[in-house]
Amino acid sequence: MSKLSKTILGLLISAAALVITFRAIDHEPTENLLPDAKVVAIFNNSGCVVCHSQNPRLPFYSELPLLGGKIKRDAANALKNIDLEPSFEAIKTGEIVDTGVLKRVESVLSDHSMPPFSYTILRPGSAISSKEREILNEWLKSHRSVN
Repeated sequence: MSKLSKTILGLLISAAALVITFRAIDHEPTENLLPDAKVVAIFNNSGCVVCHSQNPRLPFYSELPLLGGKIKRDAANALKNIDLEPSFEAIKTGEIVDTGVLKRVESVLSDHSMPPFSYTILRPGSAISSKEREILNEWLKSHRSVN
């Protein structure tokens, strides 16, 4: 087998592994969950609280020399924008979520700015799908009517 053939085979195997990994981790919440539980699942899958938290749970590669600085800066900027931890806990316990947070979530949903591409490229499956966007918009609508 030539060097070119080995390289192409290696790339094909790597691509197949990425596709399989993506399919394994990119799941929309199941229909049998309550709306708040669906939102918690979407927030977990999309990694919202990874960066938007007082104690961010940064991935292991945030300690690598080339990526680490950017990841830590992005997490610090995310927290400056909004701390989602209290709202995330409120959702999990069925409490009312702050109206300002609802407006921010609605804003990033409408302009597709979260999670950022730099995050989704390193964490396949974290982008919000159209079905997840629909679930979040319905949830936002129901919570706005309560507030």
